[in-house]
Amino acid sequence: MSNRSDEHAGKGATIALCHEWLRFRHGSEKTFEQMAKVFPDADIFSLTYNPKAGLDFPGRQVNTTFLDRIAPLKDRHAVQLPMMPLAWRYATRKRYDLVVSSSHACAKGFWPGRSALHLCYCYTPMRYVWLSDLDRRRRPNPISRIGERAFRWWDLHSVGWVDQFAAISNEVARRIDCYYSRPARVIYPPVATDFYTPGDPSEKKDFVLVVSRLVPYKRLDLAIRSSAAVGSPLVIAGWGPQEAALRDLAGSVGARVEFITNPTDLMLRDLFRSARLTVFPAEEDFGIVAVESQACGTPVVALGRGGSLETVVDGVTGVHISEQTTEDLVDGIKVVYDTDMNPEDCRSNAQRFSTENFQRQFKEWVESAAAEAGIDLSLAGEETPAH
Repeated sequence: MSNRSDEHAGKGATIALCHEWLRFRHGSEKTFEQMAKVFPDADIFSLTYNPKAGLDFPGRQVNTTFLDRIAPLKDRHAVQLPMMPLAWRYATRKRYDLVVSSSHACAKGFWPGRSALHLCYCYTPMRYVWLSDLDRRRRPNPISRIGERAFRWWDLHSVGWVDQFAAISNEVARRIDCYYSRPARVIYPPVATDFYTPGDPSEKKDFVLVVSRLVPYKRLDLAIRSSAAVGSPLVIAGWGPQEAALRDLAGSVGARVEFITNPTDLMLRDLFRSARLTVFPAEEDFGIVAVESQACGTPVVALGRGGSLETVVDGVTGVHISEQTTEDLVDGIKVVYDTDMNPEDCRSNAQRFSTENFQRQFKEWVESAAAEAGIDLSLAGEETPAH
């Protein structure tokens, strides 16, 4: 990495933070909120922005791209995808001293990041091209395969614009090393453990909980079949294109399933507090839901791959299952039913992933990288002195 000390001596550092899109308030968006709080004077960029998403950027402008201003494109990610690299290239012509890209697709293509000190906080290398079998949204065809190859080339090329990577888990750091041949510092994403807290033990009820987007790779079909096999009610909190199919499945297997679409944070906290356990059958990059559940004292049955290996302590705060099968998930649920797991152990484990820990580690990473590059962040947000 080149030393930028002469270029930045005596002037206030300019900082940009960019995130793929800000349409909902999901895990990566909550993480980006905390990044913005650590650097309150940084400019914010996103491909698209929904002001009604409830994101917390008080008094700050969110700069967007042309994808946000063309109505047929704004909310259609599949259509946007081929244009994302171009949108990031022309997001702004302003130059910055430091760029932090919050990326799970193309944000590291943000044009100022090609000349600035560029730090990439990576949720995962692009699933579309590296993990398409894990997260298959549609059937492959010759055109999609050509698109995957083109994006793979672009993704590898864009790695050269990044000075340092941080990853949300050891699993993602492994992928970055495998696909990009680059090291990555692990900084776990923030979980609001001060909000997600245990409730009154007397309010516990005998139901199984799933909190998830209703998309195929989340494997909610397993949760439904397992709840029917165990005979426990199931609550599915979330929304997505699979809702109708999942309702039909619940009816066909005789599962007692309640769907709660668009739950608020308060509703989710009440559900975590009152559920007997939370099931998490997908292979995830990290999995904030599993930590939120434990923060409320509720154990988790999770697939023993990916981020769950780092967030759920097998036999203490939940159970790892070996395979994505109904039989394995049923066995895991029965283990939790038959084991007296301590809510305090769940809570203690979750506190490792607190917002405060994230803010401290994220700030240390950015400041240490800036210092190595000769950028004085103590002057960030200050005006450059007139000469």
